[in-house]
Amino acid sequence: MENKKKLEWHRYINKGLVQLAKYTVPYVYFAYFWFVWATSKIIDLSSPLDEALSEHGRGFVGAVWHQDVLCVPWVYKRLRPQTIASVGDSGEVITRLLELCNYTVFRGGSSKRESRRKKVLAEFIDHLRKLERPAVGITVDGSSGPAYRMKTGIIVMAMKIQTPVYVVRIWCKRRILLRTWDRMVFPLPFNKIVIMAEGPFELPDDLEQKEVFKGFHRYVENQLLETTYKCFNLLDRSVDERLLARFPEGWEPASQSKDPSPKVGN
Repeated sequence: MENKKKLEWHRYINKGLVQLAKYTVPYVYFAYFWFVWATSKIIDLSSPLDEALSEHGRGFVGAVWHQDVLCVPWVYKRLRPQTIASVGDSGEVITRLLELCNYTVFRGGSSKRESRRKKVLAEFIDHLRKLERPAVGITVDGSSGPAYRMKTGIIVMAMKIQTPVYVVRIWCKRRILLRTWDRMVFPLPFNKIVIMAEGPFELPDDLEQKEVFKGFHRYVENQLLETTYKCFNLLDRSVDERLLARFPEGWEPASQSKDPSPKVGN
């Protein structure tokens, strides 16, 4: 009986903390990122996404590394994207944050029940199909990595809603790389920040064929790696080899054989 009371008390406290976080963390996030952007030079090369949502576009599915997940809500709030958040306590806080940044959020991404996950994913895809120009981003190395290795989910999503793929990257000159599996980027104020989107990468014919699917998957992954390297090269006079340590073994940028990208002054 005593253990049961303790468990109920812990649940009560946890629920209260979640509610407190729900109505504080998103606003702290919003205020901090407003200050970072207000004090920083922003190099915005993401106009392809705006074109994808113009009257001549067809929407997009954006490939994003999990490393950028902290910056994504703020950076792309103008596009009013759609996404999925987990059903857990952290998902409740994240949902509130995303909604504050103009996202449409479906709940259920990390439910332990397989049936629940499938139902929410089906509802999400059905919602996207009804949109004339959907805007959706996917962290393509998943929620646990390995980092800089693209899973196939984004290709499947693009097939289901018949939308071209874009690759998206955010990088900061002044940053903290958190000690997480993805080395998540935490941007600092008084910064230089580059936002880059490249595409569209149209779905090839016969994508349901195994070899065509695998080839397109490798192609999009390589394009995201290229975009990542371009962002590194744009802000740093020489790319720190430590930043390339988790790239696929033997990978080299196509840009090495070309004129180097113009550097942004200090």
